[in-house]
Amino acid sequence: MNASAPAPKTPSLRQAQRALTRERLRQGARALFSERPYTEATIDEIALRSGVARATFYLHYDSKRDLLRDLLVEDMGAHRRLYHRLAELGPRPALADLARWVRRYMKVFSDRRAALSLFNLVIGSDPAFLAEIARERDALFDDVGARHAAFRFASDAAGRSRRMGAHLLVFKIEQFCLHAAFADWEADLEAGVAILSEDLAAFLRAGTA
Repeated sequence: MNASAPAPKTPSLRQAQRALTRERLRQGARALFSERPYTEATIDEIALRSGVARATFYLHYDSKRDLLRDLLVEDMGAHRRLYHRLAELGPRPALADLARWVRRYMKVFSDRRAALSLFNLVIGSDPAFLAEIARERDALFDDVGARHAAFRFASDAAGRSRRMGAHLLVFKIEQFCLHAAFADWEADLEAGVAILSEDLAAFLRAGTA
């Protein structure tokens, strides 16, 4: 008889309090950044908005940029869940299923308008933050690769080329969703959904051939 799997450990009170404080800091920062530019907002203002002391901020984050990276990681979780859904569609999903996935992607972008505005503004003042985004996207690909062969990239030239192709495909999807979410774009969005669905289908087929 197989032993049952060990029950997950319950976080200690200290761990739970730490997680709660970090969440308060993230929420306070998001609220503040929606009112004041990231470059102008101060640590003191973030702490005040979060209901904690300045010293408490530094117990959890080394800098404002460190907190910003935590916000990026949190938001990338929404993308990770999206790509998990894509992986569940299998190696050769129907175009109709891919179109529904693209529309869901559009909704996530629409729901995250404030965060997208924040990250775009930060990139304008700190272009190096793009490297943080690229690293998080690579981590996303590696995670999804455990679920779908199309996202498993070898370390050789062909694998690096496919990884770059994945980045470019994501850029294309995100730019489309960005325009759809922010701009009064007089374009046939359904035509865009159809084009992206074809691109996704080709990428998934090529990666599982």
